[in-house]
Amino acid sequence: MSSRLSDALRDKLELPGVGGGRVMVDGEAGTVEVDLSAKGPIGAKVHRVRVESRNPGPLEQQATGICERVRGLGERLVPVEVDDRLGGGVLRSDPGDMRGKRYFEVGLDGEGATLERWKAKPQGGREREAFEVTREQLGRLVDDLAEGLNSHGAPSTSP
Repeated sequence: MSSRLSDALRDKLELPGVGGGRVMVDGEAGTVEVDLSAKGPIGAKVHRVRVESRNPGPLEQQATGICERVRGLGERLVPVEVDDRLGGGVLRSDPGDMRGKRYFEVGLDGEGATLERWKAKPQGGREREAFEVTREQLGRLVDDLAEGLNSHGAPSTSP
C-alpha cells in the first residue's frame, strides 16, 4: 500500500532546517504544498495548503467529497459556487460556523484544491490570515483534501 501524502509531509517537516516558507512533497496520488509562517514541535502556523491529485474526480464530486471529509477545521465547508463549464469552484465555511468574520475558503480548479483562511474587513474586502494547526490536524487535512479530490463514485446518499 502506498504511503499517504500526510506521511510524506510529516517526514519532510521532521527534516532539520525546515521551519517556515514553502514545503512541498510529492506522492503517488498527488502533491502537497504548504506555506508555513512557523513550525513548532507540535504544530504549525499555515498561510496556505495546496493539494493536487494525479487522478481527480469530476468537479461536483470533488466539492461534495471535500465538504463531507474535511472536519478538522472547526467549521463545516459548504459549496458557494461550483461550475464545470468554468472548471472551478469555491467552498467556504458555513456562515453559521464563522466567528469574528473569519472563514476558510477552498478554491477548486479541477486538478487541485487550495485552502486559505480569510478575515472580512469592516470597510469591505478581505485579508488572508495564517491559521494554527497541530501536525496531526495538518496531516488529516491534507489527506481529507486528497481523498475529496479523488472522489470518483456517485455522491453518497442516505436511504
